[in-house]
Amino acid sequence: MNPIHRKSLIILALLWGGALIAFVAIHMFLMLPQRKESALLGEKLMQKQLMYDSSKAAAREQARGILTQKVKALKGELDRFVADVDELDKIWFSISGIADEIGVDTFQSRGIDSESYSLIPNCYDIGTASVEVSFSGSFRKFARFVNQLERYEPVVFIDNFTITRSRKEDSPPEAKLILSVFVRVPEEDKIKEEGPGAVSPAIEEVI
Repeated sequence: MNPIHRKSLIILALLWGGALIAFVAIHMFLMLPQRKESALLGEKLMQKQLMYDSSKAAAREQARGILTQKVKALKGELDRFVADVDELDKIWFSISGIADEIGVDTFQSRGIDSESYSLIPNCYDIGTASVEVSFSGSFRKFARFVNQLERYEPVVFIDNFTITRSRKEDSPPEAKLILSVFVRVPEEDKIKEEGPGAVSPAIEEVI
């Protein structure tokens, strides 16, 4: 081989070797720190994601807690207006006790519905129970009786009332009131009302 060519090859090999060494040095001093930085960044992003997921789960728990409190509050509010069927006797007895406490005369009560309560048309969960009460007493006692009913829970509604003068002289007026309360329809009565092939409103709405 020509000495000049050999010298050229040696120089070329040295140049390529130097370039390779320079490339490796650049890779070690520049690329490796970037990879480490990328790894650290990825780790930080993962930590941020975990923190985000944790805060999101905590927010869901908090929202669930708030929703539970609202449901309880709504249930408590509903209990002010709606009674269970098995509470009716207690309610009517309490109203009789109010009349005795006020001191009205000849207090009487009788149920209006053939059953303990009646269903409301197109209403799936709520019914009404009503009684007719009558007594004699002064207007002051009548006002006190109505005032006590307004404070009663569950709420008692006065559907109708009449006050008539007694036929006997020096006798107090006679009052007659129709009282009603809302009641929850028992599950077994819902099934009877629906019939064997009926679909409940909740299911029908989904369908």
